[in-house]
Amino acid sequence: MLRLMERATTLWAIPIIGRAKGRLIARLIDKHRPANALEIGSLLGYSAILIAGSMPPKGRLTCIEANPFLASLVEANVETAGLAKRVRVVPGDALRAIPLLPGRFDFALIDAEKEDYLEYLRQLEPKLRPGAVVVADNTGIARKRVGPYLEHVRDSGGRYASREYDFGDDAMEVSVLRESPRR
Repeated sequence: MLRLMERATTLWAIPIIGRAKGRLIARLIDKHRPANALEIGSLLGYSAILIAGSMPPKGRLTCIEANPFLASLVEANVETAGLAKRVRVVPGDALRAIPLLPGRFDFALIDAEKEDYLEYLRQLEPKLRPGAVVVADNTGIARKRVGPYLEHVRDSGGRYASREYDFGDDAMEVSVLRESPRR
């Protein structure tokens, strides 16, 4: 399913996580073994399929997609990939939806409105478990727009261990919430 989506999105010039970034996400999930993940911005469901398919068998993913039509495509693509029982799609504005989500998360992918990255994280922080991994996509091509987010995770007084992964034409910021802030 992912290869088919890669071909279609390349042909139509639709931005998706893709293979290189996907390998990083899969490695992070394999290393950290999250049980409850959140994706903010799902587009067609490529990364939802990647995340849900990489999680442990009992792992669950919640996807928030602002566009109701795209949210229905995510549901259909996740079902086609055989992952419907592991993925919940929430159509709507993430800034309104995040506070209403039940439970806590140990993995999050932020890939939606770039100017809102910091606000997404602020809404999400009370719901993050210690050791949670937060991945922010497009921190290379949208560096100015995500600047406040990058400043927050990099200069957090030890709250996050944060690292940028360069992909040539773009980057991802991977931030791990520490058990307790370093002094």
